[in-house]
Amino acid sequence: MDVSLRIKRFDPETDRRPHWETYQVDVEPTDRVLDALHQVRWYQDGTLAFRRSCAHGVCGSDAMVINGQNRLACVLLVKDAGKSITVEPLRGLPVLK
Repeated sequence: MDVSLRIKRFDPETDRRPHWETYQVDVEPTDRVLDALHQVRWYQDGTLAFRRSCAHGVCGSDAMVINGQNRLACVLLVKDAGKSITVEPLRGLPVLK
């Protein structure tokens, strides 16, 4: 399944303000959004940073706004998020990287 990930990014060394970048990934419909984010970090952009700990929906460290709603990336399946997924930090928290 080809998915478009639109991710809010910020690098304080080069950016004046946060911006959006879009990445194309090929994932299975039953993969989690966290798996798609890993695909971007491991194979396309090693500068992508996000928090995650247990990856089992217990700790909540990978909470983020996904398609406009607060969600856990380790719980939400790609097939439920759709072919175009928008990811940003929780509102009220700064974009650090």
